[in-house]
Amino acid sequence: MWERSFVAVSVLLGGSVQDALAALPIGSEARIADLASKLKDSRRTVRAQGLAVEAQEVAVALGEVTLR
Repeated sequence: MWERSFVAVSVLLGGSVQDALAALPIGSEARIADLASKLKDSRRTVRAQGLAVEAQEVAVALGEVTLR
């Protein structure tokens, strides 16, 4: 999960998809291929939806850690 979160948060903070993917360890891109394809899509709604889903997962995980 951390790879997906890393890419999504990096893009949300203003980084490029290519830079975020390049920062991942070798082999990680295969595990996040669906997210990468959404973020590279030419349609803005597809990119936004991909980021929104990942941002929600990050928020839920943060909430779980905070509540412990």
